[in-house]
Order: sequence, then C-alpha cells, then structure tokens
Amino acid sequence: FMPVRQKLSLDQNTARTMCSLLDGLLIDYVAFCLTGSRKKSGKDALIIGWGIEDRTRIWLEGWRLSQHGWRIDVLAEPLDVPRPELFPGMNMFVFTGKKLTRRQQEQLSHWQEQGYSVRLHEPA
Repeated sequence: FMPVRQKLSLDQNTARTMCSLLDGLLIDYVAFCLTGSRKKSGKDALIIGWGIEDRTRIWLEGWRLSQHGWRIDVLAEPLDVPRPELFPGMNMFVFTGKKLTRRQQEQLSHWQEQGYSVRLHEPA
C-alpha cells in the first residue's frame, strides 16, 4: 500500500482505518485459500482464538495450518473460554498468540483428559 515511514506519519485514526482495510483484504484472501484447501485431502479441524483480540491473526494462523495438510474452518470470533463439547469429534486448535496462562494450561489438559481433540497452535 504505502511505505512504512509514510504510514507512521499518519494520524492515529487514519492508521487504524488503513489497518482495518488491510485486515479485511487479508481475511478475504485467507478465506479464498481455505476454500481451495478443502478440495484437497487432509484432516478437518477448527481453529479457535482463545483470549485474543486480533481476529485477523486467527485467520492467518488457520491459513498456516492449511499449509500443513489441515482442512481448516475458522471460528471468526475469539472466545474467552472455548467449549469443545459443542464440536464433538472435531479436531480443534486453540490459538492465544502468546504463552498459555497457568489457568489456560490447566483447562487445555482438562479437555484432553476428557477425550477432546484440542491442541494448542503455537504462534509463528
């Protein structure tokens, strides 16, 4: 779009608007790529943002998983507490964008002990 140094000189409102426009383009492209990846063989999975506010990052991480043979669906809204019982039998990845808190580690272990296929997707 424009060189970084020019973007940095923009007022905050303009910068947020430009970032929002870029996020929309990225999500649109990732959705297109994920649709194409569903036509290939692979395992189905769902990626869920857990306690994260950056929705675009969830989509980008879903795309990264699709590059490793996963056929990914994205839960577009991040959750404070995912509920794997709503997706029985589904492979799930949770993405926090950072190291898990102790509470999140305990919750992830609890879900796995209950037999849910929930994995942490680490940031790149």
